[in-house]
Amino acid sequence: MKWQELKTRVRLGLQRFMYGRNGVDELTLLVLSVSMVAVFFSAIFRQPWLQLLYYVGVFGSLYRTLSKSLVKRRKENFAFLQRVRKVRSWFRIQQKIVSERKTHRHFKCPACKQRLRVPVGKGKITITCSKCGEKFSRKS
Repeated sequence: MKWQELKTRVRLGLQRFMYGRNGVDELTLLVLSVSMVAVFFSAIFRQPWLQLLYYVGVFGSLYRTLSKSLVKRRKENFAFLQRVRKVRSWFRIQQKIVSERKTHRHFKCPACKQRLRVPVGKGKITITCSKCGEKFSRKS
């Protein structure tokens, strides 16, 4: 049997096995990542309960990956994603601010807290909020 044929057969067998199962989602990746950090700290600090946390995390993520209860696992993942959405959004905004720091300044409207972007180097300007129409002055 040639190597390519073997790889194809193994891949198709794995696909058939995973059909109808949850697979890896964001919550599973988080649980697995936390368990990896736990085993790292377990090795450094010699704490056996951290190693137990590692095993619980690995078996929990394996259970989630191989679970055929798709509705329950997707509800859990959706609830997790709803909780971390604000944190991810904040980091995305901070990344955008840092990447545009040489060309634009970002301000918040004092009235409605809308984030506004203005070009750098225009001196003191009056900014009009596009959402509520509030006018305020800032140095760009």
